Amino acid sequence: MYRRIVFAAAQGVSFEDAAEALAELGEFVILPKRVWRAAKRIGEERVEECRAAADRYRELPLPAQRASPVSQVPRVACVQMDGGRFQERDRLAEKPPVSQEKSESESEPNEGCWCEYKAGILMSMTSEEHAEDPCPELPATFVDPGKMREIAREIKGFTSDSQVSIKADEEAGVDFKERLGRPEIVVKSVVATSGDVGEFGPLLASAAYERGFHAAARKAFVADGSSTNWSVWRTYFSHYTPILDFVHALMYVYAGAMAGRSADEGWSHYRDWAQWLWSGQIDRLLEALHQRQQELGVPEKKETGTPRAQVASSLGYLSNQRERMKYNEYRKQGLPITSSPMESTIKQINRRIKGTEKFWSEGADPMLHLVADRLSQTNVTAQFWSRRVDRIIQSASYHQAG
Repeated sequence: MYRRIVFAAAQGVSFEDAAEALAELGEFVILPKRVWRAAKRIGEERVEECRAAADRYRELPLPAQRASPVSQVPRVACVQMDGGRFQERDRLAEKPPVSQEKSESESEPNEGCWCEYKAGILMSMTSEEHAEDPCPELPATFVDPGKMREIAREIKGFTSDSQVSIKADEEAGVDFKERLGRPEIVVKSVVATSGDVGEFGPLLASAAYERGFHAAARKAFVADGSSTNWSVWRTYFSHYTPILDFVHALMYVYAGAMAGRSADEGWSHYRDWAQWLWSGQIDRLLEALHQRQQELGVPEKKETGTPRAQVASSLGYLSNQRERMKYNEYRKQGLPITSSPMESTIKQINRRIKGTEKFWSEGADPMLHLVADRLSQTNVTAQFWSRRVDRIIQSASYHQAG
């Protein structure tokens, strides 16, 4: 019964939704409050298990951490991380009702209630290594004005209302998802917590260790340019190849090329700059941005929204990330170059955790662990329930013997 309740709680969008599904499909009636209590209890057990695993990992000497505890090591190991948001009620405020998810009409205003959670995915992948770049031409996806506007709108901090009169380049390369040499995902697992980066890093590193990732011959850590992401890489994954998500880098190229120019003129510059980025010609790209900055001038302090401020932002971002943008080399090694699987996973987690009418006073971290388990393809849920049954049986036997 616990297993069904927890599955419904993590699969649905609310505890009320889970209770309705259990009544209709599981043929037993249970109040949403009891669904929450059961999910919180099991989630807390998973939190403790993951923390204990992280503690054991940290106690290992470095050579042991780099070894594999399992016989099967992935051909390509990829770790990605990002963050999401959820609303948390002030724990110092008046004690809320027992239900942990209240409608906005029943709660205080949500200003200042947003908190961050951190999530990571670990993907075992398969790919071939190549003597030459298997896809030297920029994919058609990134030379289609319409698609680029859509991508710009989807990524936080970027907008694109410019109407480019030219059509997509019919002679461009293949679609990005169909490009030659693209690594394929074999198995994915997910880690998530509402804890800070000091707690998240060991959780992610120990999860990678348990899957034999640290011993893989080819390893990649892919993320956007957030300093938090790269602090985790430096501390726990410095032996992985660091890769800046290509799409985020491309958005800064796109914004810098279009800033202060007509749509058609900006697109012409973007087309060249994007190819340089794709080909790993970063010095050439940075030189073009430097030249553009000289044309527009350096922005004043705290200046935002102007063409010269945008060019300065693009130049600063790409300069700071230049060692993580060797995309032609990564493709030769058969490594992934985008964090799109991570972005998709964040959306899946948000479906259960985030909402303008969802407030958590407790239980968010246990639920994050349960949702991560549900999204994992490593049979982690079945293994947990097997361990739990064994513990219950052993505990019962111990008390009988006493």
